[in-house]
Amino acid sequence: MVDLVTGGIVLFMIMVGAGIVPLIMAFRAKVRSLKILSVLLGLFAVVHGFYHLASGFQQQFLADVVFEPISLILLVSLGAYYSKVGVV
Repeated sequence: MVDLVTGGIVLFMIMVGAGIVPLIMAFRAKVRSLKILSVLLGLFAVVHGFYHLASGFQQQFLADVVFEPISLILLVSLGAYYSKVGVV
């Protein structure tokens, strides 16, 4: 059985690894809307990874009061921006 700290570290590494790809893509993309979408997706993944890391180390204030609202704001911003520019 995996303990809480190890699970938090593993989830953190997965989320940061998944967030790096869109952040790199944002720097290489030429289309402005694709850059913004990539930055929002990458930042969401990285911040959500920090949420899992803080939660794994049982830092509930840091996880629930700091990282969770930032993560939620980034996710809602991503959805709102996508609904604005994603319609063809």
